Amino acid sequence: MKKKYVTVVALVGILILSLTACGGGNSASDDPLDGTSWELMAYRKTRPISGTTITATFEDGKVSGSAGCNSYSGSYQVYGDNRIAIGPTAITEMACMEPEGVMEQEMTFIEFLTGAQTFQLTDEQLQLFRADGEALTFVLQN
Repeated sequence: MKKKYVTVVALVGILILSLTACGGGNSASDDPLDGTSWELMAYRKTRPISGTTITATFEDGKVSGSAGCNSYSGSYQVYGDNRIAIGPTAITEMACMEPEGVMEQEMTFIEFLTGAQTFQLTDEQLQLFRADGEALTFVLQN
């Protein structure tokens, strides 16, 4: 009986070590966004203000880019096939008066970005979806 108990404990130990070595979550190699850069084409089916460029670069668990005037950065994690968590984010604090509405656009973009819960990725397009179904739509940067 004691021999059987020792065998079971040993097998459980091996199983735990194997699972730990494999990791419980997605590794960087499982992250389809890692190493990609994108330019925003639409939010709420609205194009960014003319004269602004909004970007997102995903690398090593960090997302960063231009929010149109200010730079931002934050952390992100991909879960499963299409779930994502972004934030918290930091953003520089330059006041940009032109083009008109750029500061409001930045605030909306950052709120959308940090509210993203799922994503859909194709060869040339990335969409980040909030719980309400609203999306940020990006195209791949070359």
